[in-house]
Amino acid sequence: MPRARKAPSLSALVQDQGLLSERALVDAVAGAPVRGSWWGHPASHEIFHALQQLREDPDVFLCKLHGGKQTYVHRRLWPALLRVQAEASAWPPLSAAARRLLQQVERTGLVQATGRLRLELESALRVVARSEHTPSGAHAVVLTPFVSHFSPADRAAAGRLTLEEARAALALPATPLPRGRRRKARPG
Repeated sequence: MPRARKAPSLSALVQDQGLLSERALVDAVAGAPVRGSWWGHPASHEIFHALQQLREDPDVFLCKLHGGKQTYVHRRLWPALLRVQAEASAWPPLSAAARRLLQQVERTGLVQATGRLRLELESALRVVARSEHTPSGAHAVVLTPFVSHFSPADRAAAGRLTLEEARAALALPATPLPRGRRRKARPG
């Protein structure tokens, strides 16, 4: 009977690389590229537990950075992440509805929300969305202000970086980041 392959330490991978997409981490646990959803993969339980453990690592932050996809960022890059997040010109303008929801999140510190507006704010690094259990036992997505997850020292270090330095550290393009997939205009 073949021995089970030991999954790599995802924390060590993120620490070594600085940031990695969830897809890259899934492939690392599976030992090969996973086509389609990893939920149906034979290593799905191992993948789930490895990602859950990584999400609990205090040196790793999860956000929608590269192309609006789940990206795990190591602590050493948090100042660069905050510097890019603070640069309004780095992001497409928010819709009016997303601006209203963001104001509510910033005012109250915590708002339950789902759908397109949540994704718009997450992809622009304006909020962090986390799943929480409600008193009834159901799952709810709650939004908190992005910067509230970082220390004053991280925010101060971000202020000492140029936008170009931050983009380079995060391997981001020099142009504004897209909001996500855009539909092609239909011919008139």
